[in-house]
Amino acid sequence: MVIKACLFSLILTLLFVPIPCQTLNITSFELPNGLKVILAPSNDMQTAAVCIYNMNGARTDPADGRGISYLYQFLMFDGNENLESYDHVLFINKMGGIVSGRVSYDNSIFYEVLPASEINVALWLESERLKSLRLEDTNIDYHKNEIFNRINRMWESNLNFKAQTWISAKIFEGLPYAYPLFGDLNRFRALNNDRIRESYRKFQNLSNILLIIAGKFDINELKAGINKFFQNIPTGKKSPEVVPNAASQHGIYSVKNWVIPGLKTNYTFYGIKSPGKISYDYVFFDFLRYYLTDPRCSRLEYILNKLNKINVEIVGSFTDYFESNALTIQLSCSERINLEKAKYILGQEFLALTMKPISNAELKAIRSLMEIDLYKGSYNLEERCLRIGEFYHMFGEVNFLDLQLRRLRKITTYDVMESAKKYFKKENQVILNVYDE
Repeated sequence: MVIKACLFSLILTLLFVPIPCQTLNITSFELPNGLKVILAPSNDMQTAAVCIYNMNGARTDPADGRGISYLYQFLMFDGNENLESYDHVLFINKMGGIVSGRVSYDNSIFYEVLPASEINVALWLESERLKSLRLEDTNIDYHKNEIFNRINRMWESNLNFKAQTWISAKIFEGLPYAYPLFGDLNRFRALNNDRIRESYRKFQNLSNILLIIAGKFDINELKAGINKFFQNIPTGKKSPEVVPNAASQHGIYSVKNWVIPGLKTNYTFYGIKSPGKISYDYVFFDFLRYYLTDPRCSRLEYILNKLNKINVEIVGSFTDYFESNALTIQLSCSERINLEKAKYILGQEFLALTMKPISNAELKAIRSLMEIDLYKGSYNLEERCLRIGEFYHMFGEVNFLDLQLRRLRKITTYDVMESAKKYFKKENQVILNVYDE
């Protein structure tokens, strides 16, 4: 098999990229109040990350209270007993650090990355909002209205947002991911504020939280700071544990056409139901995602544009969920006939992947690229904290890097072909066509 020029260049590049051999040194302990602390030191840098990883997310919201956890994403920065609104962000920014956070379906994460010498400031700030987050009617109502208005604007003006919402509802039917993070927007502003306050007591329960610290720190000084700021926070009743399962595959095939007058570009969105991060198949399908859509080695870019000269734009996106995922491949072109050609060729490519193994050269190149990205992620402090938290959440293990590397290095062409057979079949896809009139 003749290797295309861009893949050959990638192989040559990867051959000369040194792959680190060291793994992460991760330890953990638990405070008497139930807070689990995980430490991942790296003394070759001058920064540290302090992360609160919460094992609650939108999937733990009750059916009639969807959107409550998503609201906390904004309330977390709205002050507490000792700090005014956004003082938290101001403190960290003045030190040259960054602060951020997000609520997802399976978990929630809030973190600071700052100079290592200021780590106690981050510990204090995180303990403050765990103890006394401001949840007054005025700020709750403000954020409910802001979210409602922003999502409405996106729905009216963002085609990709509308398309992904439709795809998720179809692919994840029967799973918590079928609903938007904010739930039913028409009901969102009517969420009861007392219930929001009550739910936060469960959300911030220490038995559902991991305190993860990565980067440079003195272990004795750090433990003293952790004890000072966190040991007096009372624990609460542990929330019922949500254990994700590898979702079973079932037929979801669906085709939908949207006609939008005056549209200058025609689109087709392929949504492909794929394995969740807890599934054994996840790494094999992730390989296929790289192979088909990663801009550095995209097979689709090669066969559609370089080989067939169709001139179609290709965008791939992948969800990041525990139980099930969706690979979305977006094709767009002003000429509808070219889009139809691209759709046919894409279907043939899916079929070919189920019938014929890729070459060993392609296997090695993509696998090396995935390994480099895994290392890059593990040495980014906020990414490291997230991966440690997720791995512990799913598997009860903290040394994620070693286990993931072993899985990755064992991928074979047979694994890739079997994954394509399982996930690229027609009944596992939804297709949304968006055309001009």
